[in-house]
Amino acid sequence: MTETESTATDAFDRDAVRSASRVAIAALALVGVLYLFTLLPGVDRLVPLTPVTFAAVASAVVTAAVVALLLFAAPKVASLTRAALHRTDAAAHVERVVENAGAMAYWLVVLAAVLVAHRGLAGAVVPLIGGFAWAYDAAFLIAAFVPLVFVVARLTVTVDPLSELVADRVTGAESTGDSGTDADAAESETPATDGESGESSESGESAPGIDAADSQGHSIEERWGVDDEFGETADSGSDDESSSS
Repeated sequence: MTETESTATDAFDRDAVRSASRVAIAALALVGVLYLFTLLPGVDRLVPLTPVTFAAVASAVVTAAVVALLLFAAPKVASLTRAALHRTDAAAHVERVVENAGAMAYWLVVLAAVLVAHRGLAGAVVPLIGGFAWAYDAAFLIAAFVPLVFVVARLTVTVDPLSELVADRVTGAESTGDSGTDADAAESETPATDGESGESSESGESAPGIDAADSQGHSIEERWGVDDEFGETADSGSDDESSSS
């Protein structure tokens, strides 16, 4: 990864984290405000001409805001999941796992939004529809069933690439250990070519040369040179004696 790609990835991750954290903080703030509103006196009274309380109306308003925030945050959460798991040198099956994880994060947030809406709007809607409360539950059941189907579908197609990823991790660790053992064995079997072994081989090659010398280390040429010198001296001495006689 180049420096430019690393900088762009860091900036993208920071923006995604900031957006997701902003949504989460805003949702928690709305829930806190709703709780404080329920503590006010008279909020449990019915709204005039309706079977709905003021607290239920406030809860419905806050629920609608939280659901909107969750739906807005769903793509951000999916992008953040992909960025957290993405690797530039990853294999094809790893990329499939990353893509499926991002999609599952998206649909899980959508499912959470549907469940929050069902619980938060019940106090304001169910009293209005009277005996058709089952229709309210059925509508949200169908709405929740859609993201759940997508989550299950993504889980199904993630089984194979995820199993390949686990197999790569396990076999990769084992092959690394085997290669280290083989490397040590090969290093121990490799003969030394320098140092003392090299000197011993050189001395072994020069051993026949030493056999050509005498016990005092003189070569044959030096020894015969000395003998020739003595021989010349002896011959000259004998010539002097014959001439004097």
